[in-house]
Amino acid sequence: MAKIDVVIPWVDGSDPEWIAKKAKYTKEALKTDDRPIRYRDWEELVYIFRGIETNIPWVRKVFLITEGHVPSWLNEECKKLVHVKHSDYIPKEYLPTFSSHPIELNMHRIEGLSERFIYFNDDMFVLQPLKEEMFFKEGRPVYPAILHAPTSDDRSDVMPYVYLNNNLVINRHFKKEDVLEHKDKWFSLRNGYRSAIENRFNSRYPQIIGFYNSHLPTPFLKSTLQEVWDKEGELLDQVSSHRFRSKEDVSQYLFRCWDLAKGNFEPIDSKKQGKEIDITEDRLEEICRTITERRYPMICLNDTVESFSNTEFDQIRTRINRCFESIYPAKSGFEKQSR
Repeated sequence: MAKIDVVIPWVDGSDPEWIAKKAKYTKEALKTDDRPIRYRDWEELVYIFRGIETNIPWVRKVFLITEGHVPSWLNEECKKLVHVKHSDYIPKEYLPTFSSHPIELNMHRIEGLSERFIYFNDDMFVLQPLKEEMFFKEGRPVYPAILHAPTSDDRSDVMPYVYLNNNLVINRHFKKEDVLEHKDKWFSLRNGYRSAIENRFNSRYPQIIGFYNSHLPTPFLKSTLQEVWDKEGELLDQVSSHRFRSKEDVSQYLFRCWDLAKGNFEPIDSKKQGKEIDITEDRLEEICRTITERRYPMICLNDTVESFSNTEFDQIRTRINRCFESIYPAKSGFEKQSR
């Protein structure tokens, strides 16, 4: 099997230098998505690393992307770790950035990154031992193949617009008929019975209505990122210049959608991958049981509630991290052994 790396972006939203730098662009942030929820730290990164070392030890390197700061516990001497600063790979005209989109759209520029890599957000965790085939088969990324239109009643939320923008790009470059030529993938029961039925129903529309985006660790091909830049360089340049998330953006999901449209993927039932769970008080018990019982191969704990008081946030964070500590009590090689 060829080399496979992991990429994880992380920000320390409490870093005074970072806060001061961000404050210089306050006016620019007024019309974009600059909510504190985008930057607060659940102190879970250490458990992402422990899960990677325990459950996907075949990973070659882990590239940790930061603005420059690193957590105090990080062992920067670890041979499997590569600390990458924004300035190491993002063109200087896009910096500084406080949006995840320029950070993600330019990942193919990271020096030494393998052709095949798995992209984690800092709220995604591996709970069970996984084989490489969960992410790549026969050189192709493994994706749930589901025709699905993004919907939202919240017009203030940026992401539904971003998903729509992604789909507009796909429809500029691909015809529905060409996409669905890969019948052995789109209508395969490997996607799951319900997804195969949904694809049959949604294939009746004259255009591609959109693709389901699984919010879990995602496999990518570096060459796909370069191909999309070659085709849509002007758009990606414009998005990369946005310092904060904007309704005019596209996201890293565009690369996934591109490979889906080309048929450059292998299908999988999304239920076999894991689950995304929103962090709310009424779901806290479910989250804790999910972690301690290792119910799914992978999970994403999505921070969606802005109304938590500081006390509530601290209490919920402590409770969740105790659950992670119970299943990953030993330090990983990515951590300093004395702290």
